[in-house]
Amino acid sequence: MERLTGTVEEIRFRNDENGYTVLVADVDGAPVTVVGTLPPITPGDVLEADGEFTVHHKFGAQFKSARASIAPPATPYGIIKFLSSGLIEGCGEKNAARIVEKFGAKTVEIFENAPERLSEVKGISKAKAAKMAESFAAQRYRRDAVMFLTGYGITVNLALKLCDIYGAATVSTVKANPYVLVEGVDGVGFLTADKIARSLGIGEDSPFRMRAGILHALSSACEREGNTYLPRDALKAAALKLLGSDDESAADRAIETLRVERKLVSPFDGAVMSERFYRTEKAAAVKLVKRVDEAGETFADVDGLIDRFQKINGIVLHEAQREAAKNAVCHGVSVITGGPGTGKTTIINCILFILDALGSKSLLLAPTGRAAKRITDGCGRDAFTIHRALMSLDGNDKFEENAIIVDEFSMVDIFLFRMLLDAVSDGARLIVVGDADQLPSVGSGNVLRDLIASGIAPVTRLSYIYRQSATSRIAVSAHAINDGVVPDLTARNGDFFFFPVKTPERIADMTVELATERITSKFGIEPSRIQVIAALKNGVAGVNSLNARLQRSLNGGDVKEIEIGDVKFREGDRVMHTVNNYELDWTRGAVSGAGVFNGDIGVVVSIMPTGEIEVEFEDGRRALYVGDTRRQLILSYAVTVHKSQGSEFDAVVMPVVGGAPVMMTRNLLYTAITRAKKLAVLVGEEYNVRRMVDNNYVAERFSALGTFIDEAKADMRKLFGN
Repeated sequence: MERLTGTVEEIRFRNDENGYTVLVADVDGAPVTVVGTLPPITPGDVLEADGEFTVHHKFGAQFKSARASIAPPATPYGIIKFLSSGLIEGCGEKNAARIVEKFGAKTVEIFENAPERLSEVKGISKAKAAKMAESFAAQRYRRDAVMFLTGYGITVNLALKLCDIYGAATVSTVKANPYVLVEGVDGVGFLTADKIARSLGIGEDSPFRMRAGILHALSSACEREGNTYLPRDALKAAALKLLGSDDESAADRAIETLRVERKLVSPFDGAVMSERFYRTEKAAAVKLVKRVDEAGETFADVDGLIDRFQKINGIVLHEAQREAAKNAVCHGVSVITGGPGTGKTTIINCILFILDALGSKSLLLAPTGRAAKRITDGCGRDAFTIHRALMSLDGNDKFEENAIIVDEFSMVDIFLFRMLLDAVSDGARLIVVGDADQLPSVGSGNVLRDLIASGIAPVTRLSYIYRQSATSRIAVSAHAINDGVVPDLTARNGDFFFFPVKTPERIADMTVELATERITSKFGIEPSRIQVIAALKNGVAGVNSLNARLQRSLNGGDVKEIEIGDVKFREGDRVMHTVNNYELDWTRGAVSGAGVFNGDIGVVVSIMPTGEIEVEFEDGRRALYVGDTRRQLILSYAVTVHKSQGSEFDAVVMPVVGGAPVMMTRNLLYTAITRAKKLAVLVGEEYNVRRMVDNNYVAERFSALGTFIDEAKADMRKLFGN
């Protein structure tokens, strides 16, 4: 690694989100292009960087910085360049030159220690001197804070956010109590704060550390495991394990202090929630109970309308389907649940027909773009993602429609549910449709199952298989798995197949061969319509390894590429967006908007010389990913079962390998198979398939929604009776 020292002459590109910079520095009288992630920097600064010289295929020789430090300008030329860069308010080139002429090499010292003396310079009033000094101080503290924080692994983007929160006190605040970052800033983990604390000599028995450990243990259990609260004993155990401590009394004191400060809440005996989760889940329960009571009665001949729907469409509904349609139209909230092939789309069409006949306006929603597209195709009218529909509202506006139908409801977490309830107008009906046997939402909460268990709304369970007159082996096999029965693995025709392969290496080989060649050759399904879905991320037959292999097979040409973390993205790659980003801008022709959401799938259409990644999604939207937002993308030739929820693919290939019982479960296998529309293929050992079918383990989620619904119902009875 080489070291470069020079004076910054020109900044050609700067991305303030991640600090990526392209600049020209004067190094011993010669211009050198320097690229890399740098703290806030200004022309005239002295740059000291460690890195290596490289040759870019388009821009030629560059010095690629791995780490860098910035020093204030030391020469008269550098000081003038710095002061006139535009960062110091009211200080153009003329004033900068006059200041340096007056104070020379002591100019920076004057700005820092005696800024009032700037008014000694001709043309600079005391007021202007004060503004210059204020601008200088602000610029200086941000730079010092960013350099301090990035030294501990905090990104430039996050460091700048911390500067916005704590201002000039950023460094002093963090030095006094690094654990404040865990309590007040999204994106800073306990381990980072702990690392800073240790370097500053803060002891392991610090009460600040115990507080942060409690909060971190609770947030991790909610964000990673889907809980909305933890039992107090479980929370203490998790926090003490994280901290390497056995001081239960200190943990109890920290919990009580946080309760007094309302950062933690104990809504019922033994439970501990964050204030944010408490407010969200409690409000959702109250709004739900109110919604049930608010909907007006329906006096129409619903049975007659169902008969008319059957006659027009030449079908006969099962008794449970008729019940589902009637419940949906006649109640404020209703639930329809069932597996593949049980006619959920037919019921949605029937409900829409009845609502149309009654003059009611309907809105179709789903958690993901793919799920919304599937409803659009199945119902012949536009469906929208929940997020996009919510973003279309202004302020406290509500949906105008009289009935809101939400499909794939098992994917809805507690925060999205709360926002949805806020947007449903008074008296409107909420009809939720989903498969309660699928995996729960990736986000926190257990909304669909809690809603069903609460008894707050009528629930219709569909079990009669309609799809293709019950000849679809996908549907039959999925229902068999859900009932704990191993499906027929010997069949060699239809739409469900099993390839017996023994070792993980051969399972991976066969998976890649099927996804890239054999399925296309036999069934005519293009590789872009085939999805590999795996239970595990790691291992030979895990998502990470399969993505790398599938990328080489399907997109191995001579194209631009960029490495972000451990992932190499190439132009033409299939990618998935993994979080809800409400601020990411997109364009679709002349139309523009903001918001890209978890599960959106697209293709990398361009990788810019400065590192930005442009993605075109399946609905034609294009978004540009810069800085840290690029980490919101993953390759999606292969995805985990959780990431596949809400989507449907023409063909699904699933490698089945051995794994921990908590992962290799019945409902995980069921969820994977039900993502297939035309073809589902399992690859692996029959023993492991049987293990998964026999394993009905479902990880317990601690959710308070059911309790809060009961409390809200009791409160409603006190006010209005039964």
